[in-house]
Amino acid sequence: MAITFNTDRLQGLEGTTINGVYARIQSVTVKKYDATTDPEAAVQWKCLYDVVLHNSASTRNAAGEYPEWGNRLRSRAIDHFGCAYDPTSSDSPYTQSYNNLKSRLAAGDPPIATSIADA
Repeated sequence: MAITFNTDRLQGLEGTTINGVYARIQSVTVKKYDATTDPEAAVQWKCLYDVVLHNSASTRNAAGEYPEWGNRLRSRAIDHFGCAYDPTSSDSPYTQSYNNLKSRLAAGDPPIATSIADA
């Protein structure tokens, strides 16, 4: 799974729109937070995920991408996120995280990214 989008939030290129940025979620951690001592509080599930950015899919798959990571783009606005996780859903944690990432990128005024599409 991966997505592409246009953004002007890359480090060193702030204000310059870069088209077709390729993003993938590298890792997802699912955490269960137990209810507090308050009997009315419910158990909470969260996904924590890391986003890796590349110039394109071909750049992502270039020789030396891992472990050197020389082909990465950097963005403080698109890095690590967390979202609610539904353990009863038929969607995997990765699918739920990608859906959350797309929503986050499109949110805001102005949005972090535009032209968000599955890659």
